[in-house]
Amino acid sequence: MTGLHKRQSVPISKTQIHGGTLRVAVVFAILFLIAIVALATPQDRDHDRDHDRDRAFDRDGIRVSHERFPRDFGGGHGGRPSPDALCEPGSVAVGFHVQTGEYFNQAWLDCARLRPDGSLGDEERMTERTGSPGGHQIHDAHCPERRALRGLRGRTGASIDEAIGECSYVREIAERRDDARYEMTEPVLRPHAEGRPAEVQCPPGAVVTGFQSMSGSYMDHLWILCSELRRGD
Repeated sequence: MTGLHKRQSVPISKTQIHGGTLRVAVVFAILFLIAIVALATPQDRDHDRDHDRDRAFDRDGIRVSHERFPRDFGGGHGGRPSPDALCEPGSVAVGFHVQTGEYFNQAWLDCARLRPDGSLGDEERMTERTGSPGGHQIHDAHCPERRALRGLRGRTGASIDEAIGECSYVREIAERRDDARYEMTEPVLRPHAEGRPAEVQCPPGAVVTGFQSMSGSYMDHLWILCSELRRGD
């Protein structure tokens, strides 16, 4: 008669349990490291691209084109051409001033020389004034430190009612970045300002280097003058 054999369980030692747990921990640690490396790699690439771009700007330098082209801010249709308010060659606008009475009368710019590395010189020079003599109160609108004027916002109607400067870092303007950071200057308003919302910016890669206006007994219409930022000679 064939004997019946009982199946006996094999005891598992504490060493085997510990070894299995250790292997699982090692696998999880490896997967965690892989995830960390995968997350860090795109940031490293972005950092490398930014570093390469900075080296390119440092090597080639940035300069301001001598050419200027107008961009319309708005206003009325009266008046006659006034002399332009122009930054010196090699300089960019970093702020502006407006003299007002009942209306905007005159406007002019503060300009700083652009260094090849994209920084701005410490010394600022005022341009001549554009517009019509008159008014008595002077309003100042200055870009935050190390930024240049790239456009205007405000309100216009039959004349200029309000103007606020839009400012960005020169390097970010020169790089034609869609996400270039900007900050606004103080607003300049005429008394009893109304008008419609108005806005104008220089094209990508360009910065404000002048004002142009049509004026009669007051400033009727205003344009910004833009110049392209270029790399190399």
